[in-house]
Amino acid sequence: MPLADLFRYADGTLDGDPWPLVRELAVSGDRSAAASVQAALERHARERNWYGRDLMAHVLAGLSGAEVFPLLLRVFAGALRGEDDEDGERLGRALSAVMRADRAGCRAVILPALAGDDPDLRRAALWALRDVFEPSDMGTLREALADPDPAIRRIAVSSLPSVAEDPQAYELVVATLQDPDDWVRHHAVLLLAWSAPPAVVDHLVPLTSDPSWYVRSALGQAIGRMAANSDRAPAAATALRKLLADSESAVRSHAATGLGLLGESLDALQSTTDDPDWWVRAAVTNALAANLRRWPPARPLLAQLTRDENPTVRETAKKALHASE
Repeated sequence: MPLADLFRYADGTLDGDPWPLVRELAVSGDRSAAASVQAALERHARERNWYGRDLMAHVLAGLSGAEVFPLLLRVFAGALRGEDDEDGERLGRALSAVMRADRAGCRAVILPALAGDDPDLRRAALWALRDVFEPSDMGTLREALADPDPAIRRIAVSSLPSVAEDPQAYELVVATLQDPDDWVRHHAVLLLAWSAPPAVVDHLVPLTSDPSWYVRSALGQAIGRMAANSDRAPAAATALRKLLADSESAVRSHAATGLGLLGESLDALQSTTDDPDWWVRAAVTNALAANLRRWPPARPLLAQLTRDENPTVRETAKKALHASE
């Protein structure tokens, strides 16, 4: 029986890929199965069987929708505590599916939780707000971004609407670039990297001296993408050259990618083709490949990289040269 197989997958007594069965059960409309699936979900959550919990959550979300959203939100609140390094990403997708199907019904659950006394449930509701956001929620997010709990501020940043669509969101994200928490700054950079105007480069460049390497590592692609074909390109190139000399290889790698996106100051890449980290050399190879037709020195540098000790670097360089012939 399909339901019995689902429980066996969840308990680890049946091997294989359970997700085709999960999808089948979720859309089956068999409400008679909802009670046993819910009981299994609650049991797996108590036992910290994240795998089984997530399987049940997706089936229950499909069978019962917003009716079980309060339960799913409470279970997700537990996942956000970070127990056993579990972040609840797959569980979050089950919640998002319910919210997309019944936005109003889920908002009616989320808003009271935001004002409640349970800090875990408040974090979960703040996370969920991203899927049911309305302009009237901006004040709630503004307050959350000033919360003394860095976990609240991190979630609030990710729940903001697109900075390209809302000037208030843009201002708030730019302000969080000065947040004392490293991960808040990191999240802010990533949000700005995809939809902010080129002027945001003026706010990102100072972060090249940020004490956190994972903040600095997020800058390369953000600066390169935002400044390309704009009057911020010269300042961006200077910043990327600085990042290319960073002590952390992740920072250098993303700086190389950023220079490739920017399409300027590519001469800085010449000194990195022998970087000790192959991830950096791979990023340099991709940047050179992207600019092979517009920057003549790229060709001999790629030819040099076809002899690199790392197979990924070698093959990437060879494919780029072959494609240009």
